[in-house]
Amino acid sequence: MDDQDNQALTALLISHDDEPALDALLARRPPVRRQLVELLVFNGASVPLIDTQGLATLALGPQPELGWLAHQLRQKNANAPELVPTSLSDDTRTLLDQLPDAILVSDTRGRVQYANAAAYTLLGADLSALTNVHTLQDAASESSVEFNIEGASGDPRTLELRSITTQWRDRPHRLAVVRDVSRRAQSEARLHLLQRSIEASSNGIIITGGAEDDYPILYINPAFSRMTGYSQDDVLGKNCRILQGPDTEEERRRKIREALEAQREVSVVMRNYRHDGEPFWNDLYIAPVPDEQGEVAHFVGILNDISVQRAAQSEMAFNASHDVLTGLPNRSLLEDRLEQALRLVVRHRLSLAVLVINLDGFKPVNDSLGHRTGDQLLVAVAERLGQSLRPGDTVARLGNDEFAVLLPDLAVPEDSVGIVEKLLARLSEPYPIDQHQLYITASIGIALSDEQVGDAMTLVQHANLAMGQAKRAGRNTYRWYTSRLIRDANHRVALRNSLEQAIILNKLQLHYQPQVNCQDWRFSGSEALVRWVEPERGIILPGEFIPLAEETGQIIRLGAWVLEQACRDNRSLIDAGFTHHRMAVNISPLQLRQPNFADTVRQALDRTGHPPELLDLEITESVLKADAEQIVATLEAIRDLGVGIVIDDFGSGYSSLSYIKHLPATKLKIDRQFIRDIISNRKDASITQGIIAMVEKLGLTLVVVGVETEAHAQFLKRNHCDVLQGQLFAHPVPFDELKPLLTKGPPKLEQDPESTTPTLLIIDDEPNILRTLTRLLRRDGYRILSTTDPQEAFSLLAENRVQVILSDQRMPSLSGTEFLSQVKDIYPETIRMVLSGYTDLDTITRAINEGAIYKFLTKPWQDDELRQTIRQAFQRYDRQPRNGRPDGASDTNTGLQS
Repeated sequence: MDDQDNQALTALLISHDDEPALDALLARRPPVRRQLVELLVFNGASVPLIDTQGLATLALGPQPELGWLAHQLRQKNANAPELVPTSLSDDTRTLLDQLPDAILVSDTRGRVQYANAAAYTLLGADLSALTNVHTLQDAASESSVEFNIEGASGDPRTLELRSITTQWRDRPHRLAVVRDVSRRAQSEARLHLLQRSIEASSNGIIITGGAEDDYPILYINPAFSRMTGYSQDDVLGKNCRILQGPDTEEERRRKIREALEAQREVSVVMRNYRHDGEPFWNDLYIAPVPDEQGEVAHFVGILNDISVQRAAQSEMAFNASHDVLTGLPNRSLLEDRLEQALRLVVRHRLSLAVLVINLDGFKPVNDSLGHRTGDQLLVAVAERLGQSLRPGDTVARLGNDEFAVLLPDLAVPEDSVGIVEKLLARLSEPYPIDQHQLYITASIGIALSDEQVGDAMTLVQHANLAMGQAKRAGRNTYRWYTSRLIRDANHRVALRNSLEQAIILNKLQLHYQPQVNCQDWRFSGSEALVRWVEPERGIILPGEFIPLAEETGQIIRLGAWVLEQACRDNRSLIDAGFTHHRMAVNISPLQLRQPNFADTVRQALDRTGHPPELLDLEITESVLKADAEQIVATLEAIRDLGVGIVIDDFGSGYSSLSYIKHLPATKLKIDRQFIRDIISNRKDASITQGIIAMVEKLGLTLVVVGVETEAHAQFLKRNHCDVLQGQLFAHPVPFDELKPLLTKGPPKLEQDPESTTPTLLIIDDEPNILRTLTRLLRRDGYRILSTTDPQEAFSLLAENRVQVILSDQRMPSLSGTEFLSQVKDIYPETIRMVLSGYTDLDTITRAINEGAIYKFLTKPWQDDELRQTIRQAFQRYDRQPRNGRPDGASDTNTGLQS
């Protein structure tokens, strides 16, 4: 308070009766109210003073000059109780202060009128905090109430309050006894937590008596009931033996009894039984529970149902020796049984056979119908094998679609043949699976026991080699193991090892075969071909070691070396002046399936400085058999580098126009099998001409390999092929011979296919007739080609632009109509006629109707009439429309049109 307030308060204390001034002071200065409460004491006895907020202030002592102000302040506080002086004797006060429990007396409004020393110790100075507790106590009648407060030191405390209504000083009061029960509450909380934890446990918990002879059950938790099916009423007072059964191991029971008698802990795994009789595996732990004196009063048992784990362990043990899908013995168990059988065979001089069975056509079933159907098929096959064998035989699954059969106790080796034939017949029967009738066969290899066999699995290896022979023999059959098979297998192993050394020691070589551009008849590029010269064996052909390298994965490193070496050699050619020379490198499907192959190509280009636009990578159609999307993505990444993509051996494998449409190819290579007979086989010629037309429409470059004759070259050039490659131009040569070869250029063709001289081809098996016709018709200015052999005639047609053909009908190898019919398909623009003394009206009529021949002339002929007919044939050729003519049709005008 400031000086003004002090003066006002002094005036009030002197006047004793200036109530308006007191009101004004309290209204103007609220802090005065609080300080008055702190200062005011009562005249006379020690009684509580209530401030304007209803709080008791224990300001005691004789202050008679403040009595009036205290009276006025009580009147201002409507909640202030009537102050009653306390008149307890000193003895009574001393007695109550010695009690450990708090004693409080409060009026009907809940205000404390008396508190002993323990109350202040327990509750602190703020005794009126019990007002709300009184309210609870009223609702609870005379029962006890527990509540929490913050102790004097700030720690939480739990108090128990009991109170009764009594008369004191002729007025009703509440007599309350407050006791600190914090420790008891903490103990009870711990007990409740322990009980909840036990009841929430997933392990079964059981408590038995420890002093009684039969160890009666005193408690079980809910998990015990769930685990065993027994309720508390079922087991209380009984012995734990109710969980045991007739096959519970006696050794485990004895171990438990000894531990109980010795009052020590024990852990066992034993088979117990649920209430419904179902067995389960129990991982049981028992421990003694001593009382306060250290005596064992109880035992506690913890039960853990490990049936699932035991079943898993049992399954793992079974799976270690059996196939998971079919339940058949696996390779490990087969080896064990085979070793035992071999010992018996030696001892009793019997025969033993091992069969290796591989299913034919299983992969298409798996690929088309899914692995679920494939698994069902394998299970069905396993069942049929088991049903078809003798009781003492063993059938095992080696993996995927391969099985093995052990046939012990054979009197003679030939006894196995009947079993094998029975298996082949049984396995080829239809399999009804998921609304499908599936048909498969099997290939079987047979190996017989031999004293020279060192170990059991060698027999399986021998049978597997024989099975491979059965596959190559057409499948659905069997083959016996022979020593030649193991020699071939050893050869492959040796070849693989030698190839590995050749790759490591850089003993492989690259040869190059040039390619001719049909437009300017120059070498435009070369194909890199790997060669392997082995010191002891000489030259090993690629057809022998490339498939082996692909099978073993060695093709990855081999292909990377070929790519980089070819780029390095071509870079040398470019630097030597062959600036537009292209290099073609064959790529294995296995290389393309590598996720980083595009990076491999880029790194090879970077290291060698090779221009990407002069590199072509040749792939076969077989790369599209699997992972087509990933292959296409890799090829597109390579194209983004600027490298060309060539589809090699087109038409020989997995031809799919839909894939070719999406492939980023720049060139197409026709397989050599279509070129060999292209000039005489109408089908080969038609296929080649169709491919040429397709390639032109797709905007690709066509490369033809296998060109061995001039006739091949003339035919292909006339049909607008782009690039030619073959023995006609050059054999594959080492790199040091390539540069001179490129400088020299390809050989020139002897005949000029672009000649405009009218050309007549005459075929007759009589040389005299050929000479006579040549003398007769040469005077008309024709270039005359003649032969007695239709096959040679095909070569002449390929090498020369022939407009008119005159053929005999009766020839030893081929009739005239048959020859001209094939010519019509290959060279449809030619004018074809028959000159013969033999008349077969049906054959001739059919040939004319089919357009194979233009006219039929008879022998002997009239010279003038024949010359006129030949002249009309050339005129007919000239009148043929130039547009819309099939590819390969001649645009040559003979000049004979009238």
